[in-house]
Amino acid sequence: MRVLFPFNPLDEKNADGSFCVEYQKLKASGVECSLFDFDALPFEEFQPRPRLSRDDVVLYRGWMLTPKLYTDLSNLVSANGGRMLTSPIDFVKSHHLPGWYESVREYTPETIFFGNEADAVSGADKSNWDRFFVKDFVKSNYSERGSVANSASEVRDIINLIKAHRGEIEGGIALREVESLVDESEVRYFVFNGKPYSPNGIVPAVVFEIAARHLAPFFSVDIVKRADGELRLVEIGDGQVSDRKNWDSDLFCRLLLENLRCFP
Repeated sequence: MRVLFPFNPLDEKNADGSFCVEYQKLKASGVECSLFDFDALPFEEFQPRPRLSRDDVVLYRGWMLTPKLYTDLSNLVSANGGRMLTSPIDFVKSHHLPGWYESVREYTPETIFFGNEADAVSGADKSNWDRFFVKDFVKSNYSERGSVANSASEVRDIINLIKAHRGEIEGGIALREVESLVDESEVRYFVFNGKPYSPNGIVPAVVFEIAARHLAPFFSVDIVKRADGELRLVEIGDGQVSDRKNWDSDLFCRLLLENLRCFP
C-alpha cells in the first residue's frame, strides 16, 4: 500500500499544505509514501518520487480533483504499475452529491438536481419551498452572501457567485430544502472499508447506518444536529480529498494506519 501526496512547490521533499503533517507521520510509521507534482497532472505528467512499485495499491491524499483529473490520475498510476484503492467510479460516487443521495436520502434534506442554471431557476420558481440551499454537485457558495436563496432570482445570483469564485459549475446544480440546524454542531466522521471512525470516540447510530448503505472504500460523513434534536447528514465526500476538519492529526493517521496495514 502506498499513499500519494502532492509535493510542496517550495519544498519538493515534503507534502503540500496541511497534508505535510500526515506525510511525515505516515512515513515515520513505515508507510510507503510518494510525492508528485499536482500542477503537472492536467498535462498528464506524472513522476512520483519514490517511483511506484509494481502492484502498489495507491491511496491519494491531496487537493480536490475533478472526476476527469481523478480518472487521469488513476490511469497514470496504472501506467506506472499500480492501481488506485478508490476507482474513478467510486470517487464520483462519494464526491458528487447525486452519487450518494439516493442511497441515504432519508437522512439528508430533500434535493432536486438540474443540469444548468436556467433549469435550476425555473425549478425553484415552480417549487413550493420557501427557501433553497444552492450548490453545485460538490461545493456551495462560500462568500459572505452564503448559499441560501429566498426566491428563484436569488438562486440565479448564488449560481453566478459560485461560477465567479470557483470558475465553473462542477457536475450540475443542486437545490436542497433548508432545514433548521443547530449552529456549530457539525462533526466529520470517516468510513474506511465499511468501518466508521469518530474524532471524539463516539460514533452515532446514523453514521453506522450510512456506512452500511454507501459502499465505497474511503469517504467522509458530515453530520449536524437539527433543531428538533435529530442528527442529519450534510454531505458525503471522498475521503482522499476531504480535509481533517475537527480531527487531531495523530488520530487521523492512526485511522489510516489501521487500514493501510490490511494490505500486504
